[in-house]
Amino acid sequence: MARKAVRKASKTEETGVKRKPGRQPMTAEEKEAAAKVRAEEKERAANLKPEIVLQYQGGEVDMAALVEAAKADFHAVHKRALVTALKLYVKPEEHMAYYVINESHEGKVSY
Repeated sequence: MARKAVRKASKTEETGVKRKPGRQPMTAEEKEAAAKVRAEEKERAANLKPEIVLQYQGGEVDMAALVEAAKADFHAVHKRALVTALKLYVKPEEHMAYYVINESHEGKVSY
């Protein structure tokens, strides 16, 4: 066994390249594929929209559903207006969500 260790050591010394044991270098195609996967992961991270769920006294409310309900309530009155700003105030003890859309229209939705 001592001879094999000496032979391996002399081969790495001759080439001047130190390699980690058990790890093979990546080919150009593998590097390109890994770069694509990493770029996709970065894009997903940059466009992250978290799912927020409010839990209160044994009940559960999805915040995205409340946002959509507030938009629907707004569009029931203002059919063609765009929603450019939305503030949502949730009061779980009342089972109500109050909203302000476009800094001028106020309303509420129950859940």
